[in-house]
Amino acid sequence: MKYRLGLIALPTIKDIAREVGVSPSVVSRALNNKYGVKESTRQAILRVAKEIGYHPNAAARSLVTRRSETIGVIIPDISEPFYSRMIKGMEYIASKTGYTLLFSNSYESLEQSKVVQKMVEAQRVEGLIIVGSSRKEREYIQNLADKGTPFVVIERHYSDPKMNCIWIDNVAGGYIATKHLIECGHTRIAHITGDLDFEVAAERFEGYKRALEEAGIGFSPELIVQGAFVWQDGYHGMKTLLERNPRCTAVFVGNDVMAYGALQAIAEAGLSVPQDISVVGFDDLEFSSLTNPPLTTVRQPRYEMGRDAAKILVERLKSNSPQDKGMKICYPPEIIIRRSTTVYNAD
Repeated sequence: MKYRLGLIALPTIKDIAREVGVSPSVVSRALNNKYGVKESTRQAILRVAKEIGYHPNAAARSLVTRRSETIGVIIPDISEPFYSRMIKGMEYIASKTGYTLLFSNSYESLEQSKVVQKMVEAQRVEGLIIVGSSRKEREYIQNLADKGTPFVVIERHYSDPKMNCIWIDNVAGGYIATKHLIECGHTRIAHITGDLDFEVAAERFEGYKRALEEAGIGFSPELIVQGAFVWQDGYHGMKTLLERNPRCTAVFVGNDVMAYGALQAIAEAGLSVPQDISVVGFDDLEFSSLTNPPLTTVRQPRYEMGRDAAKILVERLKSNSPQDKGMKICYPPEIIIRRSTTVYNAD
């Protein structure tokens, strides 16, 4: 008997049982690799299941096993280009392990959105990957850990030994970005920061200050403009810096998206990058090699961060054991030098 998708009902384990001549319970045990089924019978069941196009009902199976085989992924704003490579890394592991990813925006306010609580309490997900670095959420995430919720955080690091944390060394990233400009001969180096309530922004700012101090260059508050990791803030921040006298000769921008805005503001002012002002970004987004000129930037291994977060969580869920010791992975940053920076010529 052949079963096809269409207006007729999809095949069930009862159809397989009828074809093989066994009870539905035997089919269920065979498909779930349980004991008590002869190998010849198991092979016959698997062959028939394949022939008739049987696929298990995930919702029904989760009611029996109490496992949804779904991972919740909480991202500040899934429309932001920064997260695309990270999501691909997660999807790679999910496809290899049979898990489904359920995405939701938090807009950097986990507690206000209640999205985490709803996912976990409704048992729609077995575990969570939480992306973002707002310092206002630290207590909320600590409470999740105290409740025993399986999760991995990306872009944050906690001292709690039970927590799984993945992040890049943002202090080192800000340092190497600024040091590159210093090595190009710049001494009046501006910084357009992200929101300093976010760990990644504050740490990159710290790296910037460390590089200046190491080089014996005094810190100048008038060279600092705070943004919020959106291109408009890069644009307006750069316009503000250009109005100041003396003008900066280089700028380290807290992320690539803001750097795009800074490049636009510099062009509108009739100035040239890098001849008049050198620009360094942070992230190495896909478009950063296509800007005019191509952007020097600090690369984050976004694909690897997403991949490893999903891998850690899946291994934790499959072990089905209490999480006594979490995994902590800190990636080193890498500066990618393109044509938006050059040696400074005071003449």
